[in-house]
Amino acid sequence: MVLIPSLANWNKLWLLLVASGALALIDHIVRDKGRKVQGDLWDSWGGPPTTQALRHAGAVNQALLSRRHKQLSLLLEEQMPNRRQELRNPQKADEKYEMAVRYLIARTRDTSRFHLVFLENCHYGFRRNMYGMRAVGLVISLSVGAGTLGTLAASLYDFVVWKSGFAVVSVISFLLFVFWWRVVNSAWVRSAANNYAERLLDSLDVLLPIESEQAPTGNGQN
Repeated sequence: MVLIPSLANWNKLWLLLVASGALALIDHIVRDKGRKVQGDLWDSWGGPPTTQALRHAGAVNQALLSRRHKQLSLLLEEQMPNRRQELRNPQKADEKYEMAVRYLIARTRDTSRFHLVFLENCHYGFRRNMYGMRAVGLVISLSVGAGTLGTLAASLYDFVVWKSGFAVVSVISFLLFVFWWRVVNSAWVRSAANNYAERLLDSLDVLLPIESEQAPTGNGQN
C-alpha cells in the first residue's frame, strides 16, 4: 500500500500549482496575514520602529538623532520636533516622524542605489509574514508529525507498510514545529524591523546630496 506519491507525481503537482496560479494566491494570502498582524506588533513595541528611531525619548545616540533630524529638516524644508515639543505633544510629533518616514520610503525605491534598504525591507517582510502564518505553521507541522506517528502505529498492526521516508517526514515536521514555536515570535520580527529602520535612516547620507544636486539653482535666464 503506497501512501506517498512518487517523485514524478510530485513534479506534476508542482507544475499544476504553478500553472493554476495557486502559488501566486498563496503569496497574497501570506502577505495579507503578515499585514494583518503588523499593527498589533507595532502597538506591542510602542510604535513602528522607524518612528521610534526618530523620537527623542529613548534615543541611544543623541548625536546621531540630531544629525538625522537636521538632514530631514533640510530635505522636507520643515523642522523636526525638538525634545520639548515631542514631550508636550507626542502624537503630533509622531505624525511628523511618520510623514518623514513616508518621504524616505518614496525616495528610496531605487533598489540598485539603496540596495541595503531593499534587502532589510525584504527580511522584515519575510519575518512579519512568517509571524502572521505562525498558527498555521504550528498546526500543519504538528498534524504531519502526528500523522506519521499514527502511520507508525498502524504499521505495527500491518495496516500499512512502514517506509523509511516516514521517519524523515516525522523528524522534519518536529524540527519545523520547534522552529515555528521557538523562533518565529515578536522579538524575531522586531530585530529585522529595527535593522530596516536603521538602514532607511542611513539612506539620508546618500539621499541629501542627490536631492541637493536635483534642486533648482534659481540661475535660469528669462
